Amino acid sequence: MSSKKRDYYEVLGVSKDASLNDIKLAYRRLARKHHPDLNKTDPKAKEKFIELQEAYEVLSDEQKRQNYDRFGHSGVQVDMSDFFSGGIPGIDELLKSIFGDFSPFGGFNDFGFGSRARRRTAPRREVGQDIEDRVEISFEEAMFGLKRDVVIERFTPCDQCEGTGAEDPSSVKNCPECQGSGRVRKMTQSGFGTIIRESTCYTCNGEGQVIDKKCKVCDGKKVVPEEKTIHVSIPPGVEDGVHLKVQGGGHVPSVNAIPGDLYLRIRVADNEQFIRRGNDLYTPIDIDIVTATLGGKIIVPTLNYKENKITEKDLPVPAGTQPGTEFRIKNRGVSYLRGKGRGDQYIIVNIEIPKKISEKQKELLLKFRELNK
Repeated sequence: MSSKKRDYYEVLGVSKDASLNDIKLAYRRLARKHHPDLNKTDPKAKEKFIELQEAYEVLSDEQKRQNYDRFGHSGVQVDMSDFFSGGIPGIDELLKSIFGDFSPFGGFNDFGFGSRARRRTAPRREVGQDIEDRVEISFEEAMFGLKRDVVIERFTPCDQCEGTGAEDPSSVKNCPECQGSGRVRKMTQSGFGTIIRESTCYTCNGEGQVIDKKCKVCDGKKVVPEEKTIHVSIPPGVEDGVHLKVQGGGHVPSVNAIPGDLYLRIRVADNEQFIRRGNDLYTPIDIDIVTATLGGKIIVPTLNYKENKITEKDLPVPAGTQPGTEFRIKNRGVSYLRGKGRGDQYIIVNIEIPKKISEKQKELLLKFRELNK
């Protein structure tokens, strides 16, 4: 590690006013990227992962973060000795949710929920990590809704070893370092006396168990990647950038774990005919000067909810229509995601002025000007 530490916000790639949730999401994304078990190509992956862990330990703690914001690195003390001594949490730790059991990836108890006695004795089902993915849809699909199959890659328990990571599931033994608890204690002396620090056991990565012979299929990681097809219903009126949650569509780190969730970011393609503002649609239309002056009918595109497609509609234009005039078509806007009803469509008129005219047209316009005096 360099002697000059980088700014913790820079390490996580978040702003100084980032919320705790933003910090967690950034940490989880970067942890997957830099974890030495996953990143075999970057020789500095371990160094980056340690730096990332240190930044998260400070910024995810309200008091440490306040001290860091006021005094910088000198205002906080982070014990990273376990990391520098060579211990890095395994891939199994990484697969745990950020609220998983007693790992350096965070946990409910790490943020002050519950007593130490309950930490040691109260069993809690492991929760799988969430997955984020993106779905690109057309403007029409966003307006009328659709059903789509999305193929994702996630981790699930290895069938060969029944999720134990061992070649022979019956050979799994309690860790001799932590005696099966998954936690170890370290005592240090300071000016204030003896300090006892409890941390994850890196011999077993907090699992409490060790394996003599690793499973040949999953290499002892207990999980294997799988491609899964998720059936997704995208409701009508969905907006660009919205995240849809598919419960249970995330990683499954162990046999009895609660699966994580899948979050799909919706990307809606633009449509030149429609500009969306909330649940209203705006359509610019060019009309000729004669129609604007004398009145008539124009053809405009609109959403046809009976046929679930974009069709054309006749729209009457009164005589003397001015540039920028808006004509409202009720209930032809975007469907509300919550509740019933739709927005409206507004046709915005632009008067086309011809750049070239014939001599006859010029003569008629001059006569019109004389008559209009």
